[in-house]
Amino acid sequence: MSILDGRVVVITGASSGIGAACAMAFVEKGAKVVLAARRAERLGALVDQVEATGGEALAVATDVTDEDAVANLFAQAVARFGTVDVLINNAGIADSTPAELTDLALWRRVIDTNLTSAFLCARSAIPIMRAQGRGRIINVGSISAKVPRKDSPAYTASKWGLAGLTRALAVDCRADNIAVSAFHPGIVATELGGGPSTKPAEMTARVEDAAGIIVHMADMPDHLNFYEALMVQNKIPFLGRG
Repeated sequence: MSILDGRVVVITGASSGIGAACAMAFVEKGAKVVLAARRAERLGALVDQVEATGGEALAVATDVTDEDAVANLFAQAVARFGTVDVLINNAGIADSTPAELTDLALWRRVIDTNLTSAFLCARSAIPIMRAQGRGRIINVGSISAKVPRKDSPAYTASKWGLAGLTRALAVDCRADNIAVSAFHPGIVATELGGGPSTKPAEMTARVEDAAGIIVHMADMPDHLNFYEALMVQNKIPFLGRG
């Protein structure tokens, strides 16, 4: 039996892509899922999909850059399911804009969506997890946190910042038996990355591939932390990419 059976998983950015795939993959392990995103209609459809398989899901329309909305998300999760065992910080946006063309509003939007949201969600999750003596937070980063791509300073800064936040929280939370880790995907065929038709199959991964790794990172004994995972296509020369 999976350790995730009966546990409560909050997933941000759950209305599509990796987040939606995570929802179904966690439910297959017996988990109950709390789905957060701004697109309420898509969340509702995903809840229907989960429930059709016999799973349990709660949709909470949430702007994860808004601290009151994040507080409401976790309050609703606890009200419905009693606790939060796992947090998947998956919400994010892509951006490829050179520095000289990046206005401050765009910079802030990328940083807030990709980094500040993870901080806000972790800040709400940690007290809940500390009270029960265990928990797990997985931040969805990017290969760009390892090697930047050209003309993407805001996106790169957000993902390097997320890697730093992961390290800091992993240290700060270990005494409370809360494992904090990061999953860095390469190119995944999602709306965020332009969709499955923009690149050949050998240069992309399916959302199910990414979700499978995330669930594997979460499906382990509470005293262990699968601290970091990197998924990359064989043909991407990320070690020397330009």
